[in-house]
Amino acid sequence: MTKETRTRKRGAMGVGDDPLTLAQRAFLAAYAECGNISAAAKAAQVNPDQHHKTWKHDPVYWEAFEAAHEIACDMLEYEARRRAVEGVQEPVYHKGRVVGYVNKYSDALLMFLLRAERRSKFNPKSDAVGEGSLLVSLPKAVVGVDLDKM
Repeated sequence: MTKETRTRKRGAMGVGDDPLTLAQRAFLAAYAECGNISAAAKAAQVNPDQHHKTWKHDPVYWEAFEAAHEIACDMLEYEARRRAVEGVQEPVYHKGRVVGYVNKYSDALLMFLLRAERRSKFNPKSDAVGEGSLLVSLPKAVVGVDLDKM
């Protein structure tokens, strides 16, 4: 009996029993951090095909993967929000030398976040958007485009 087999006991589970193998837990932890199956498999030193096979046939593993996927998506959303609202510092060059930094914001990411969270107000394909909607009256500083000139 291998270490992997001992970690995965079938049947009744007691307190502290984990139906996932050590390799599966390592893969899921790596996936939650990076959000990429190939990179997670490499980090956990497992074959990515094993993930796909297990995911299709093991409901416990499927549920654990969904939780890891949710964590990975939360991290993406956090980073998108940070770039949209806080911005990222980019160097300013003069004659090939860095002379300072400027904070750059992503209006596109901001719009994606608004469309995801406030579909009725910000999704142009939504029935709720039309003349007089908030999307049409957003200030140029928020959207980055003078909507009156469109």
